[in-house]
Amino acid sequence: MTNIKSRLSKAAVQLREQIDDSFPDRDTASDGWIADVRHMRAGKSDHIPDVQGWVRAIDIDADLSGKAKPEIMPDLADEIRKYAKFDSKKRIAYIIFNGRIASPILGWKWRKYTGANKHTKHAHISFTKKADNDGAFFQIPMLGASDVRIEKDVRILGKSFPCGCSHTCGIGSD
Repeated sequence: MTNIKSRLSKAAVQLREQIDDSFPDRDTASDGWIADVRHMRAGKSDHIPDVQGWVRAIDIDADLSGKAKPEIMPDLADEIRKYAKFDSKKRIAYIIFNGRIASPILGWKWRKYTGANKHTKHAHISFTKKADNDGAFFQIPMLGASDVRIEKDVRILGKSFPCGCSHTCGIGSD
């Protein structure tokens, strides 16, 4: 029997790197990706490597500022949720944070999470098998989304930038 090396899905690596780059002073005490003893005993978790060694979950400490205040993880969790809802690649399976879970089940709406860990100290993001080999950049505003994506979304909505520039400065808007 061969030992298969555990490896984190490429999308999870990418998302974690974007969070690290956007919040360099953040607390990482509650970060993680590989199953601990508690997860292993439970027997079912995206933190447990599958038969090919893929791990499809990351935990990101809730303290993004490194100072405990202001609390901005609720905003980031919501941006990840919104991204997942419209992502054509379908790399994110679900998000759990602060006693709530969002997934495709109810169209990515937040609902009460009834699991044992309410995920108040960290956000849990699970990924699909499609994420294993797809490390493409996540176009999430708090994590460095490009103006190209924002401009495209605005055009889709049939609106234009009031200032005539290629960003959302808001000049000239009501």
